[in-house]
Amino acid sequence: MIFKTFDPTDVVAGRVQPVSTGMWASGEPTWTQFYTSSLQAKYTGSDAYAPLNGLYYLNVYDEPTSSLTSEVYFSVVYGHLAGSGSSDFDLNLNTGSLIEPTKAVYGQYRNMLLVPGDEKFTFASGSIQSQTEVDSDDIYAINFRSDKLKDRLDPGQFELTLHGSNGTFTFIDDSRENTSVLTATGGKRFNVISGSISAGADVSGELYRGIGSMYPDLGVVVLNPRVISAIVGNTPIGSLDTPTGPQTDYALMHRRLFSSISPDGTGLIKARVTEYIPSQHYFVRIKNQEFNYSNNPTFVISAQENSATAGMLRFADFSTDPKVYVTTIGLYNENNDLVAVAKLSQPILKDFSSEILVRIRLDW
Repeated sequence: MIFKTFDPTDVVAGRVQPVSTGMWASGEPTWTQFYTSSLQAKYTGSDAYAPLNGLYYLNVYDEPTSSLTSEVYFSVVYGHLAGSGSSDFDLNLNTGSLIEPTKAVYGQYRNMLLVPGDEKFTFASGSIQSQTEVDSDDIYAINFRSDKLKDRLDPGQFELTLHGSNGTFTFIDDSRENTSVLTATGGKRFNVISGSISAGADVSGELYRGIGSMYPDLGVVVLNPRVISAIVGNTPIGSLDTPTGPQTDYALMHRRLFSSISPDGTGLIKARVTEYIPSQHYFVRIKNQEFNYSNNPTFVISAQENSATAGMLRFADFSTDPKVYVTTIGLYNENNDLVAVAKLSQPILKDFSSEILVRIRLDW
């Protein structure tokens, strides 16, 4: 077998290809079934410091947890600047915890998403031409799992549906309407507005109502509880509005958000994600004097046919005017081990009067 070494200029490295797919199973952009774990949702008799006891956040699955293929896709959580809305369990002197989880959650997302020195989340209100900022002492957060998020939540391809006593409402980001991309510690930031992917922004009123923000690079959507509650209304297990004190176990705020996303086990979230795949391009250059002969049985006589003439050209013309067809290109490492095979879409005729250039792309 004849090997040809690539010239340094034949290998182009460092190219990155963005690949966009649906977030959900099998690359689906839309999902309608959402589940939580009964083990995580156990909120009575739990260890005060157990991180998955359902008093802090809820993991949301795409299938029932009894299924072997069930996976966590996102989590829902509630945070408050002063700790309001924490469960009675975490504010009871008899347990000795006093950890105020909602205060810890608010501080965690503030450190992750806001610039240093910014103590409160602020959300855009008004129009594009005349924006004001609305402070919020509390937040809801929808945090997509990193392995499902790939490298980015696609702006303009995210739609959240919430249900409440006022009806069903959809929310999107403002990447189509606002060309001035905001930046924060958490990377790019877009505002959350009323609307849908298909119809665009709801322009029946003010574009911005202080609804929330989306951080596509981190896969985090932050919502303003007061505004969401005013728009959506009550959920099946209580109001989405800011709590005035500790909550009973059943009415924890993040459970209310989940009941608004999936009031009866069904819901609707549309999302696409992007993965940046590093690629390497190999330019295979077959010059006119190269690879014009073949060991293929159609080209030479085999020993099974005639042992006396085995290895000789089948036709005399092949000696001075050979013609072969290139169908496959193999890439080998330094030990001559075959590591990759490129199949051409159709055979390419090769002889002394022609040259071939083939580009092969490998995604890592």
